[in-house]
Amino acid sequence: MNIAQPTQEADFIARTRIGIIGGGQLGLMISEAARKLGFASVVVLDPTPACPASTVAEQIVGSLKDPVALRQLADRTDILTYEIEHINTQALQDLQDEGMKIYPSPELLAIIQNKFEQKEFLARHNIPVAPYLSVSSTADIEQAARQWGYPLVLKAKKDAYDGRGNARINGPADIASALARLGDRELYIEKCLDLDKELGIMIARNERGETSTFPVVEMLHERDICLSVLAPAPVTKDIQQEAQKIASETIDKLAGIGIFGVEMFLDKEGKIWLNEIAPRPHNSGHYTIEGCQTSQFEQHLRAVTNLSLTPTTMLYPAAVMENILGERNGPAEVHWAQDYDHEHVFPHIYGKRETKIDRKMGHITVVGDGLDQVYRQAKEARAALSI
Repeated sequence: MNIAQPTQEADFIARTRIGIIGGGQLGLMISEAARKLGFASVVVLDPTPACPASTVAEQIVGSLKDPVALRQLADRTDILTYEIEHINTQALQDLQDEGMKIYPSPELLAIIQNKFEQKEFLARHNIPVAPYLSVSSTADIEQAARQWGYPLVLKAKKDAYDGRGNARINGPADIASALARLGDRELYIEKCLDLDKELGIMIARNERGETSTFPVVEMLHERDICLSVLAPAPVTKDIQQEAQKIASETIDKLAGIGIFGVEMFLDKEGKIWLNEIAPRPHNSGHYTIEGCQTSQFEQHLRAVTNLSLTPTTMLYPAAVMENILGERNGPAEVHWAQDYDHEHVFPHIYGKRETKIDRKMGHITVVGDGLDQVYRQAKEARAALSI
């Protein structure tokens, strides 16, 4: 499929039905982008009735791991994509074998789902990753400590996100508690690098192999959750180019189709290490809705439908995204203590009915002329909002 002319592109979009596995905030923003572009229909599969994406898309209520529900979604759409990794890859593989277009592919998703297998893939293709070892006993952790010293990070191979599934080991006394915390999950251990910054880059690739990268950003974390994103990252041009090169090589090796959030570590010696890959839109790209000529969500749709990728140039010198995390447990109630600058501050509330501590309830993007000023304004806007 090669859609070249604007009229052909519009006709193709108007007859193409998009299916999204997962109807949370990412599914919502993909759906909004799909509606804006004019796709024939958007259908999401999500287990929660009236999920966030249901405000702009049709919803099938069902488990993301249920082969019957996944087939029901496939029957109503032309192309499937997803907003979350924790889904049934075998069911997706079966659908793909029958001719369903699914992007990124189930084969790629199977690599990404297991973070140890992801590291193995990257290491085999000479992508720089922090030293790591599979763990089956205390002795394996002790061996890692002899090789690399402390601190170390014990990680679950599967179903880990936002720090859930990680346990830091600062010394021998922490080993037992780390193992107890992660239970009987499959584990691996990783050397802690001497970090300067955590970087991220969104990169899209379509079926023709055309790629498009967004600016490199800096991610600021608290409790292992991305709290703030600074765009562009305050790093040298050489670092930006090296990050883009690593991301491009990685997605080419994976033969990825769609958009990918590539998370990286920059150590204090100026070396970049790839941390992990999200095969979907990502927190580090939310700023692109207002901050770039094309948003990560539109670019994802263009990539999975094999349309031409469009420019990602920033529209402002600086942009900051601030995650809105829940601060209590209970019904969600949005309240602003004071008004905000509507020209430069853009709140996105995801419509989740219940707030929970550290649950992602929305985000705020602020744009302007300088990172320091924009970052202060983002913090002020977040402080004025309760939810």
